[in-house]
Amino acid sequence: MASTRTTDTAHNVAALDEAQVSGNWVQIIFPWLLVVIAWGIVLLAFVTNRASLIDHDYLLRTSRLPWLVAFIVFLISWQIMTVAMMLPSALSMVSSIGALSRGRGPLWLVQGSFILGYTFVWTLFACVAFLGDTLVHQLVNHWRWLYLHSWFIGTITLLVAGCFQLSPLKRSCLQHCCHEAAPRTTLPGPARTGTIWRIGVRYGLFCLGACWAIMLVMFGIGMKSLFWIVALTGVMLVEKEIPGGQRLRVAIGAGFLFLAVFWLLIPLMA
Repeated sequence: MASTRTTDTAHNVAALDEAQVSGNWVQIIFPWLLVVIAWGIVLLAFVTNRASLIDHDYLLRTSRLPWLVAFIVFLISWQIMTVAMMLPSALSMVSSIGALSRGRGPLWLVQGSFILGYTFVWTLFACVAFLGDTLVHQLVNHWRWLYLHSWFIGTITLLVAGCFQLSPLKRSCLQHCCHEAAPRTTLPGPARTGTIWRIGVRYGLFCLGACWAIMLVMFGIGMKSLFWIVALTGVMLVEKEIPGGQRLRVAIGAGFLFLAVFWLLIPLMA
């Protein structure tokens, strides 16, 4: 009898483990599918020489599109870039939300609500960045000194990003972002789409606080380089998802400051 109970218990444990593994796979299929599709579109844009459509600098200066049309095209492109660049570093949180909401509605709807809240925050950042870049272009066009010293803009951008990377605020936002993604036992409130959306917004705000400087550098580069898009995506992924990755912020901050000095010295030495 004892051996029979032991065998039954072993079968039950194996079945539970198999179900958990299967559940874990189901929880990441939908978000990973979105990431793969987004990166496929990005790669296709570069391969077909259509990457200019995701470059705000081209849309503002070269495309000759009306400002509002350029803004709309940029926001559409930005959704793809957000999923490609930012969602990979939030996949653990998306998976956790799916696990905690199991049996309370379609998994894709729950995770989709969270992703919509998360991307909403980054869309607001994109709006501010696009408006700010528009103002910078106007200043360059109407201020001769800045037109002749446009390298100053890149220097300030790198300097601000480097200082923020080394700041206590960056460390605090990154810790909160990682803490939010830590495994939970319950959700704060009923698992309704509105509640999940607000959790996505909250998580997005912490991640915005942690990553806005890196994205500002990405914005300054103009999304013209696939190498830098991949590199900065990897940096944010390591910072948020890899154990010990938070220490990378110091190296990245020092790198930004070095580039700021380098960017400043090149025109002065010319």
